Amino acid sequence: MPESFMTLFPQVLNTLEATKVPVQMSANLAEAAMQSWAMAFDLTRNTYELSCQLMKDFLPLAVPRLNGSCRQLFDMCHEGADGFVSLAEKSVLDGLGRFHQRRQGELEFIKLFIEQPPVQDWSIEYDNTNVLLDLPGLRLIDISLDVKHKIQNYGVVFAPRAGHHSNIAERVAFYMRDHGITRMAVVEQKCADDIPLYVGGMRHHEDFEGQVDQYKAVLKHLKGLTGYPSHLVAICQPGPLLITTLILNPHLAKTFGSAGAPMHTEGEKGYLTDFARLVGEKYIDRLISFFGHTVSKGHKGAGRESYDGRLQVLGFYLLGMDQHIKNMQSLLSDLRQRNGASAKRQKTFYQWYHFVQHSPAGFIRDTYKKIFIRNDLIRGELMIGGKKVSIKDYPGSVPLWALGGTRDEIAPPLQATGHMALIKSVPPEDKLTLLCDGGHMGIFRSSKILKEHYSRIVDFILSHSDRTKNKGSSEFCVL
Repeated sequence: MPESFMTLFPQVLNTLEATKVPVQMSANLAEAAMQSWAMAFDLTRNTYELSCQLMKDFLPLAVPRLNGSCRQLFDMCHEGADGFVSLAEKSVLDGLGRFHQRRQGELEFIKLFIEQPPVQDWSIEYDNTNVLLDLPGLRLIDISLDVKHKIQNYGVVFAPRAGHHSNIAERVAFYMRDHGITRMAVVEQKCADDIPLYVGGMRHHEDFEGQVDQYKAVLKHLKGLTGYPSHLVAICQPGPLLITTLILNPHLAKTFGSAGAPMHTEGEKGYLTDFARLVGEKYIDRLISFFGHTVSKGHKGAGRESYDGRLQVLGFYLLGMDQHIKNMQSLLSDLRQRNGASAKRQKTFYQWYHFVQHSPAGFIRDTYKKIFIRNDLIRGELMIGGKKVSIKDYPGSVPLWALGGTRDEIAPPLQATGHMALIKSVPPEDKLTLLCDGGHMGIFRSSKILKEHYSRIVDFILSHSDRTKNKGSSEFCVL
């Protein structure tokens, strides 16, 4: 299957390829014209200088009385002519340069859509030794700092599975790591193409319950490394799955928190939940039957039913179309004007945005039905391993926090934080509810939100961490 979102629109790609031709031709002609004009001005300047030098040398020989006056006159004429040529050259070449620059910017903009986006990965360097656990549907990667750790607990950031690479979660993970939670790991979701259909001879189900089982394995592994439970951080979609894992295994968590997660989808109205409940449960089954695919031979996940990640990305585009249009206008302007830093940030984002990962069909079905339609966990109707799980079962011994965005269209603020009021077992001093002025992506990417809100989250987590002291000393030691 294709890895670029734009392959969903072959006609658009063909149009952009056709548009690229005249733009490229215009850029090439402008570059050729610049070279020609530069040569012409150099030739004019050299010819004039040679003529002036000859006149300057030979006219005094013909009219000796004009020797001094001739030299002054020629110097004045030379300076004036050279200034005029330089001014004309600057005017012509600057105009052509601006034209060429704009066409080059437009070409770069077009290439963002027609070229295969670069393969996405975490920006930190890591190798197999950093992969703590490789499970069927996810990988656990250690990104800890090489320092003396002041706390025993790992922080573990769970990334969403939503048609994109998991590195959407890295800014949050790096910020928290660099501000005190130095033992840090990230959970990377795998593309459906890479999730085997059979594991150990047994059929592997990558659905809600299958994810909870793998989350449990992650938390058990991290506790086994240090002897202490981890700080759990859910970025968006993993929120309900991770809190379910915690409720069933309270000994595996030191704290729990979620950001921009659909925790209580009846907390307030939202486009996704309103739409899902309007069209009903069977809608997702029809969608998968029409737009799903079976992973082809040659992939680890051969035979697995999958949902096309390009459709998920399309949905996000439609939800935030106004913002994307503004982003594209800004990017085109920056590319035309060579505003490198600003253009690079937007290009990097859209290269990530267009790099598609497909989702297991079972996971998409469960997420849609259990979270966005039925809100099972909040209603106390979620079934895991034949057992009902309810938000009211949340253990009072595990402090929790939640962050929502006032402009979040994916998980509106009360959907992201509404579960906090339903958890009565946790003392008020062990709860932290935050709202930021940001949209869905801003909750995970905005430097301002990281500084103003995640700094408070880090302080909250550190205040509920396991610390160790050297014997006879007040200083913390590394374990």
